[in-house]
Amino acid sequence: MTNEGRNDHHTAESVRDSLLFVLQWLAVTVGIFAWWMGLQLVVSFFAVNVWHVTLEQILWRSIWLTLVCSAAYLLVMLRRDEVKRRR
Repeated sequence: MTNEGRNDHHTAESVRDSLLFVLQWLAVTVGIFAWWMGLQLVVSFFAVNVWHVTLEQILWRSIWLTLVCSAAYLLVMLRRDEVKRRR
């Protein structure tokens, strides 16, 4: 196999790994958002007399909590990838 063929294979594998990493991050981020949204809706239902909140407030809180959790998840995954590449 020529050197060019190996580089093409390595590039295709790298692109595939990057695409899978992004898709995994997106799936986890959607799941995190659904978790926060559902959790707050359930809590607001049970605490209706105590916690007066609108759906818009729940939506914005869910977005902010998702951003924080997603950023933390991204940092952990990047560190794991870095450790894996060192081996």
